[in-house]
Amino acid sequence: MKSDVVIIGGSAAGLMAAVTLKKRSSEKTVTVIRDVVKTPVPCGIPYIYGIMGQVDKDLIPDQLFIDQGIKILQKEVTDIDRAKKEVIFADEGRVSYDKLIIGTGSKPFVPPLPGIDKANVFTVHKDTNCLKKVYRALEPARNVVVIGGGFIGVEMAEQIAMMGQKAGAEKTVTVVEMLPRCLMLACEEDFCLEIEGELKKLGITVKTNCQAGEITGRDKVEGVKLADGEVLAADAVIIGIGAQANIDLAVKCGLAANSRGGIMVDKYMQTEDPDIFAAGDCATKFSCITGKPSGIRLASVACGEGMIAASNLDEKKRETLGALGAFSTMVGQRAVAAAGLTTKAATEEGIDFVIGEATAPNRHPGHLPGAIPDMKIKLLFRKDNGQVIGGHVSGGEAASDMVNIIAVAIQAHLTAEQLAVMQYATHPLMTSSPLSYHVMLAAENASVKLS
Repeated sequence: MKSDVVIIGGSAAGLMAAVTLKKRSSEKTVTVIRDVVKTPVPCGIPYIYGIMGQVDKDLIPDQLFIDQGIKILQKEVTDIDRAKKEVIFADEGRVSYDKLIIGTGSKPFVPPLPGIDKANVFTVHKDTNCLKKVYRALEPARNVVVIGGGFIGVEMAEQIAMMGQKAGAEKTVTVVEMLPRCLMLACEEDFCLEIEGELKKLGITVKTNCQAGEITGRDKVEGVKLADGEVLAADAVIIGIGAQANIDLAVKCGLAANSRGGIMVDKYMQTEDPDIFAAGDCATKFSCITGKPSGIRLASVACGEGMIAASNLDEKKRETLGALGAFSTMVGQRAVAAAGLTTKAATEEGIDFVIGEATAPNRHPGHLPGAIPDMKIKLLFRKDNGQVIGGHVSGGEAASDMVNIIAVAIQAHLTAEQLAVMQYATHPLMTSSPLSYHVMLAAENASVKLS
């Protein structure tokens, strides 16, 4: 087989690269190769177990891409012959390419815990067969321990609790997090506390400053022994403590890569091989704020990198600005969203900053339907130049879109003064008053401090 462009990996980076190629170079033949039957929506995985109640409801439809002339193959790739420019399959078939994009993504980090290999202990893979296996184990489980209080752990815990409530057989769900707060790597501590409060309202036990030491039981998990000796009963364990770049294929074919950062790429997403690009979780990244290596792995980042890689195959047109890290989630009745640095991270980087804050209803007047009286925002600005370097929002669903404003502002190096006087859309049923629009008000409060 022959294809002008071959893309290894059928999730965010690979699919966005394929779509971009067809928009910009419709005459090129594009082949996407993946090793799974169907591609799940990555960010939707936790909601399989509660809201959706079915793995097959969380799929990216192939037809959307096939209709654009993109060929999708389900094959296991075992090697890349860079000299012959061929991708080699496990069944010994091959496809040749002019240009290759590697989008092999990441794999869950598996901690070296004693007993980690026992039955009903799961990491969360982007594979429908694996996700169905998790579903079958969770359905009868009465005691579930989630190790890791980041976004995947918090969302899985909420949805597993909901799964029990929907079935009329409530589950005992416990989150074990080694840091002082859940979501602490991305969010401000006071916002983390709000999410922990929502988890507790759902009957979920949250154990922070706490570390898992061992998975107990015979062949099947029976409990999780914590570092302090306490044993939590467990019929099933979900491990959600991060991911690492999937670089095995790149290393095998001789491309520069490391397990911590990923496949080495330049600002155009090009590897050391001029005909091979890499994008998404498998590729190295740097912070768009500090310029230092970054471990941020998000579908939104992967999509952007896939687009950049696809745009640069014939001519270098686009550069990555670096990874920002824009997050959002909703647990119970509270949403939190974050972009850029936390106050803790900024302090550790040695950056002097001022904070602008605002709290106001998300409707005007505040008694309208859907009103949240205490929607909050916290913005961080550098003291030396006034540029925004971080933002955190807590409230309702609008928190996610509001943090996207902040994300754009960080990447555009906007200042407190500029954010304060920008013009924003407001409406009584959807936003706060134009007199107290959160971004504007927090930026103005910071601008006063800076002046």
